[in-house]
This record gives sequence, structure tokens and C-alpha cells, in this order.
Amino acid sequence: MRVLISGSVFAAAMLASLPALAGSMEPRFGNTMIASRPDGTVMKLYYNADKSFTGNIQPAGAPMAISINGTWRQDGDKLCVQPAAGPGGAMPPESCAELKGDHVGDTWETTVKGLDGEPVVQTVTIVKGR
Repeated sequence: MRVLISGSVFAAAMLASLPALAGSMEPRFGNTMIASRPDGTVMKLYYNADKSFTGNIQPAGAPMAISINGTWRQDGDKLCVQPAAGPGGAMPPESCAELKGDHVGDTWETTVKGLDGEPVVQTVTIVKGR
């Protein structure tokens, strides 16, 4: 149980540091958004037109990925994500980020806040298919 709760907190922190997405969510539907960090952590997210998302986070050096899900909403030029409650009902905070990337194949770097609060540069790509 302790691992699941820690995983939920980790997932919320990772989502809170997600980079921005495009002004239109269309390029993400049916495709994959991959965010990679210098430490080897990789996040794969799958956005759906019904305003839900699923995905997984593979922390660097961890034996297993952490599954995540929740809802998203577009607020002007920002994408806001709300991870689902973790075990025990802990609700991670909603996080919003400026929208970037407009097409499948777009790749960009963005600086986000890491779990320790320090800046981390990560590379984000929208990949065709799931």
C-alpha cells in the first residue's frame, strides 16, 4: 500500500511539471505524448476527446512504470490536468501549463519544476499512434 500511495504522489508531481501542449488538443487524440528527462525518467500520456487521459511514468532506475489517469481541460492557452485520486482518496492538485506543440512529430524542450523543486529540462515529442 505504501508504494501505491508514493506512486500517486510521484505521478501528481510529474504531471504538475508537464510541459505545455498545443493550442489544439486534436494532434494528441489517438497519439502519444512522450516526455523524457536527463535522468532517464520517461512519461507517456494518451489524451482522449472525452477530456480524459491515461498514461504511465517510468522513473529512472525503477523496475516498474506507474500508471496514471485523470481528466484534462483547456483554459485559454493553457492545458490543465487533474490526476485521479490515489489510494486512500488523496487528490493530487490540478496543474496547468502553457500550450506548445502543434503537430504529430513536433519536439520541443521545456524547463519544468522537478520533484525537488529545482528546474529540469525535458524533451517532449508528439508521436503518431498509441
